[in-house]
Amino acid sequence: MQRRGPTPAVPRTPPPDFDRQSLPAERLARLVAVWRTLCEDERDSLIAATLVAGDLARLGAPPSILAAAARVIEDEVRHVAVCATVLERLGAAMAEVPAEQRRKTVGSDPSIERRTALALVAGFGVGESMSAGWFAAARKACRQPLIHWALTELLRDEARHGAFGIDAGDWLTKHWSNAERRALWPGCVVEMEDFERRIGGRSRRSKRSRRIPRTWRSGSSAPQRAVLRRSRPSNDG
Repeated sequence: MQRRGPTPAVPRTPPPDFDRQSLPAERLARLVAVWRTLCEDERDSLIAATLVAGDLARLGAPPSILAAAARVIEDEVRHVAVCATVLERLGAAMAEVPAEQRRKTVGSDPSIERRTALALVAGFGVGESMSAGWFAAARKACRQPLIHWALTELLRDEARHGAFGIDAGDWLTKHWSNAERRALWPGCVVEMEDFERRIGGRSRRSKRSRRIPRTWRSGSSAPQRAVLRRSRPSNDG
């Protein structure tokens, strides 16, 4: 019988040893807060990926796009596991959030096609690509081996997720008018501003909002395609 590959929840490389007693209590608490938030972000991305995959199937997406969507789901499962591992090493648990308070949809637009296109272009094409850039910058500044390991695990997939959003979005909107495509741009702007709020940025108009949060530094075809090119880092993971 053919052996199956490793479960998606298993990180690609094992985490390094970590002694949480070596960190001051205040710094440890900051790291716990950061990684709890990041774990929830990754779980939300997992929920969004499953919803988008279902909508793509309903919209008749070709097998190549559905396979790419399934790969994103596997990656997001692993990302939740990586964050959970960090929290466990820090002596903490994931946040307990009632199911009713978690994401239920990828948008309020009654059109499956429009809300899926916005999720693909803004959520994945823009959001995941910006996330990749921040993970790369945070990893470069990080001096703590456990956090460096976790950021590496997360970074390896983010640029691919951005490309998935753009490629699937191109397929979905290939028959759209230029006006319909341009209508996605405000959603991309909202995604950029929301991303900066989540990582502690003040606003997209402020240069200070591009700085790496202090806790992370210590370890602790359309307009959307142009955004992806500007946001995507070199994939050196």
